[in-house]
Amino acid sequence: MFRRLTHLFEYLFRRRRLEDDLDEELRSSFDMVADRFAASGMPAAEARRAARLEFAGLEQVKENVRDGLVGSGLQAFLQDTRYALRGLGRRPSFTAIALTTLALGIGVNTAVFSVFYGVMLQPLPYRHPEQLALIWSSFRTAGHARAPVSGAILGEIERRNRSLAGVAGIWTITRTFTGDNPEQVKCARVTTNFLDVLGVHAAPAHRGRTFAKEDSGGPAIMLTDGFFRRRFAGDDRLIGKGLAMDWENTLVGILPPDFQLHFAPDSNVPADVQVFDTFDHDVYKNRENYYIRLVARLKPGVTMAEAQRDLDRVAKEIGGAYTEYATENLRFTLAGMQADAVRDVQPALAALFSGSAFVLLICCVNVVSLLLARASDRRREIALRLSLGASRGRIVGQLLAEGGVLCLLGGAAGIAVGWACFRGLLAIRPERLARMADGGLNGPVLAFAAACSLAAALLFGLVPAIDSFRLDYMAILRSGGRGLPGRLHRRAGAALIVGEITLAFVLVTGAALTARTLLKIEHVRPGFEPRHLLAFQISNGIPGGSVADWETELAALPSVELVGATSHLPLDTDIPNWYSPYRPEGVGEHEAATLVADLRCITPGYLAAMGAHLLEGRYFDAHDRAGARQVIIVDESLARTTWPGQSAIGKKMFAEHVTAHGFVPMLSVVVGVVEHLYSHSLTKQVRGQIYLPFEQSKRSPLTFVLRTRVDPLSLAPTVRRMLHDRSRTAAMAKVRPMTEYVSREISPVSFTAVLATIFGALALLLAATGVYGVFNYQVSQRRPEMGIRMALGARSRDVLGMILREVGTLAGAGVLIGAGAALVAARWLGTLLYGVRPFDPLSYGLALLILPAAALLGGWRPAGRAAAANPAELIREE
Repeated sequence: MFRRLTHLFEYLFRRRRLEDDLDEELRSSFDMVADRFAASGMPAAEARRAARLEFAGLEQVKENVRDGLVGSGLQAFLQDTRYALRGLGRRPSFTAIALTTLALGIGVNTAVFSVFYGVMLQPLPYRHPEQLALIWSSFRTAGHARAPVSGAILGEIERRNRSLAGVAGIWTITRTFTGDNPEQVKCARVTTNFLDVLGVHAAPAHRGRTFAKEDSGGPAIMLTDGFFRRRFAGDDRLIGKGLAMDWENTLVGILPPDFQLHFAPDSNVPADVQVFDTFDHDVYKNRENYYIRLVARLKPGVTMAEAQRDLDRVAKEIGGAYTEYATENLRFTLAGMQADAVRDVQPALAALFSGSAFVLLICCVNVVSLLLARASDRRREIALRLSLGASRGRIVGQLLAEGGVLCLLGGAAGIAVGWACFRGLLAIRPERLARMADGGLNGPVLAFAAACSLAAALLFGLVPAIDSFRLDYMAILRSGGRGLPGRLHRRAGAALIVGEITLAFVLVTGAALTARTLLKIEHVRPGFEPRHLLAFQISNGIPGGSVADWETELAALPSVELVGATSHLPLDTDIPNWYSPYRPEGVGEHEAATLVADLRCITPGYLAAMGAHLLEGRYFDAHDRAGARQVIIVDESLARTTWPGQSAIGKKMFAEHVTAHGFVPMLSVVVGVVEHLYSHSLTKQVRGQIYLPFEQSKRSPLTFVLRTRVDPLSLAPTVRRMLHDRSRTAAMAKVRPMTEYVSREISPVSFTAVLATIFGALALLLAATGVYGVFNYQVSQRRPEMGIRMALGARSRDVLGMILREVGTLAGAGVLIGAGAALVAARWLGTLLYGVRPFDPLSYGLALLILPAAALLGGWRPAGRAAAANPAELIREE
């Protein structure tokens, strides 16, 4: 081994001495053979000639000797690399176009994969995240298949399961830090084993601990690292002490800096919770209220399917043990925590990743067409090297090296482009893709970029290499390397054009569909008027007076038109949703078991301030107070399904109210019907809605809305000062214009539409340049044909028309195949569309119009050059 390494070192770094030794040895051997022939009586000149014949060429002998030396393969590779670099330098226009195309393709894919990896593939920052899962319940009165559970069901699952190492619960509420700078925070109430189930420990940089079993229902709290540093300057002396808050507490520990919650938006568990406390001991006795979200950790070696079968058994046992579940068809659904957190964005990201792959394919098609043209121009060079004794394997090796150098440079440029694109995507990322910031140019992303470059290198090296196997080098040398392009070359060029137009058609159609979806969503009326509307949240009631007094004070501001408040603001996913069964009067409990609606406590001015249209009856007023007749307002969806063809005014139903004894169904009279407010999504109505007067059903926190005559945010300082005047410990939170909630809901669609539009524009540009490249080369090779045609009477416009007809034929074929592919892809895109059919005629018509136009534009210049040529010069040149 040491001798081989020594020989390799000498071969690479003492090459000149080895060459001198080889020359000296060959000369000595040659002289010995020549002397042997001279000794047999041959003249000296004939003896040397005979020696040369016996050696069969000194250079060939040298090559054979070199090939047998250690390191010859590496040396050949280095020679091929240097030759490739020189070759690319001699063709700057080819190099620039190829590198730019590759940089675009690899860069776009690197940026999109960075997003895809950061959101979809990067493991959650917990211990063995693949073992974590969420447990959702479903039963007849829940209204949907992703319902939370009660404390009693949580306890039953803990006791009866055989496949889970731990089960924990979480529920989010609002708390207030008091003091000189009061602040509302999001607080997660959890079971004491919640952090243990996630596998999270207290931050080692701070002395402290996580929750212990004896902390249940006690004052123990934990803070996130960022919040602790921002509000308390990271002062470890506070650990073990109480903090200035609106409830008794003791700080026991700080969470790690990278800790964050990762739940789907419909779970109503926000990612940026700042405080954690614990449920009390009685939570496991609660059988009426379903508000706890469950996280479970599978035992080592247990699969999701096995755990799901175990939970199916648990559900049956609970149904048999509790009479209230006997007819409820109780079920539990297990979902991987990471998969569940991204399930709503997965279709969009998969579509974007596929689109970026299509862009890369189009880029590769363009570069392949350039390489085929270049390989055709180099046929004489390759034929000359073959005639001088080079093996086809050596030629293939060099072509692969050229493809590798090209893709190495293109990959490096692509990574730079990808980094820039990723930074741009971060600037427009929607809130639901917050984890994409954890992506970037990390190891997996760079490995992906390297894999793309390697695949392209093999493709770019093999295409001209395969072409070289078909060379008849003697015929090429006799013709001087000129001649018409072969049938296979023309067919290859045609196939490349059809392929890239097909891919471009799919991308352009997808871009049109997503852009039209965005326009449709932007024009959706969400059931309220979001402009000139300020929203802010206050918890724990209004200090120094009642809610009505506070609204009166706000309404007195000169720039305020209307004021109202609600327990659940539309499109605010931070607060757990409030929904419950309802039962119209005269309908049996069994018949009404599946009737479920969203409930909201509101003040009398809320619906008018939101701009919700009153369709029938009246809004609440000051007479709808505690102790008066129980009244409700319902939305049009609930009124239509509950009393079809009838007026809802005066109808009665049992609806859940907040009382001193908890949530209690109470018989209430419908006094108004309003339009449906889109509370969960702008694209679908999830459930009907029931509104309760705040004075008859009080809930906290309250979100106030102000209809203003000026920029809503300009009133925020005034409102803060008014609240501070009432109490120095009161705090406002989520001070935002209502348009921000709407924009946040639209942002994922906008993000998808922007990227799809960029992909479509790139596809158009690349398709046009691809057509130009192929036909520019073919026209240059068919110049003699054009000269003969024009010499025989063809006019310039005939030649122009012939080329453009060829372009149009290929474009038409690509459009037809692309339309079929787009129809297939549109079915997959159906879940991402709103207000637009997957087979939208306008989107397809747009692609049918602009793609052939782009192809003709790309073919116009080569066709014009062919038509303007002088036939006499073309024939004389041939």
